[in-house]
Amino acid sequence: MLTPGVKLSYGTAGFRADASILQSTLYRVGILAALRALKIQSVIGLMITASHNKVSDNGVKVADPSGGMLSQDWEPFADTLTNVRDPQQLVHLIAEFVENEKIAVDGAKSVEILLARDTRSSGESLVEAAKQGISSIIGAVAHDLGILTTPQLHWMVRARNKGLKVSDNDYFKQLSSSFRCLVDLITSGTHPSDVDDKLVVDGANGVGGEKLGTFEDDVDWFGY
Repeated sequence: MLTPGVKLSYGTAGFRADASILQSTLYRVGILAALRALKIQSVIGLMITASHNKVSDNGVKVADPSGGMLSQDWEPFADTLTNVRDPQQLVHLIAEFVENEKIAVDGAKSVEILLARDTRSSGESLVEAAKQGISSIIGAVAHDLGILTTPQLHWMVRARNKGLKVSDNDYFKQLSSSFRCLVDLITSGTHPSDVDDKLVVDGANGVGGEKLGTFEDDVDWFGY
């Protein structure tokens, strides 16, 4: 349960706060993700990160099947679900939402929720809290992808919904291919010294740098 006096609001960055108060939030967002997946019969993602916030913070955001953000019409439910304090009211809220949205929770169909986190030490326990929330909904299955960047998780949700393979290697292969297409746009005959060959990467709390190292090993940056 949230600390008395604290109220969270779901926005573009999802929910963010000090990691020490987010256990119940992750459990409840796990429930939300499971219901969302059952409602639209698609793979949904949960990214546990607070990006560039201080390391003691953490957060969670939901990725819809397209790889985009959670549909805005579900944000009010996310806010209410996260902030309700009485356990009986919580159960009633979920039951009412399931009925109003006509979500089948009889286990007849199964759905998958992909989870990932950044390198914050609080991430592991928050992933476990989200898994518990997901598993509380019949038919919902959590798949922990470990440490990923936010773009990786969003791409993998989109790819899984298209029936494609999802892994670090699959992501880097796609990114490498796109990068090479971009490099091919450099005017023929351009000398390397005429091209700005410096790439500055800002990696949130280490995860970006970690993944960039893998990507760098896979790419012949300019072929020069």
